[in-house]
Amino acid sequence: MQKIMEEIRRKSPDKELPAIVRPADELAFLLPSPQGKTTASLARWGFQLPSQKLVYNARQETVLTKDFFGNCFPNGRCIVPAHSFYEWDKDHHCFGFSLGDKKLLYFAALYRKQGDGWEVVILTTHSKGTVEEVHHRMPLILGERELRPWLYDAAAAKLLLSQGIISLKKEIVEG
Repeated sequence: MQKIMEEIRRKSPDKELPAIVRPADELAFLLPSPQGKTTASLARWGFQLPSQKLVYNARQETVLTKDFFGNCFPNGRCIVPAHSFYEWDKDHHCFGFSLGDKKLLYFAALYRKQGDGWEVVILTTHSKGTVEEVHHRMPLILGERELRPWLYDAAAAKLLLSQGIISLKKEIVEG
């Protein structure tokens, strides 16, 4: 994550990203280049609809069939790196999920150009393991070996939509 943030600081020295990213905030993301070198950039989390509504997640089970996302999947796959993500249970308790040891999670995502910048939606899947106890959806998490295929190989990316899940640590977040 440090290398990613260094690249973003070089490109956008005036930008300061929030510690906890919420929909409509800017976030770091990784995108493919025609030369095969993955680059880092900033994007707003969410696709803005003409109605001004913000769509910030896309369901992995319908992303290929929804016209709204269909144009993004072939050429707009990206990755959102993060140390953790948060979900709230029905009693409004916040839980953080991570790999522990400050290891990065890699969320499968889609991006598109909007005005002078980028917009990103994160793909979600049915929750499993520790997340299932808290919420019915979670980000689609890619393993390190799956990053390049997700970015550069459309056929492999389609297969990754139905992949398994890795084990996550759950912690209650106070306050």
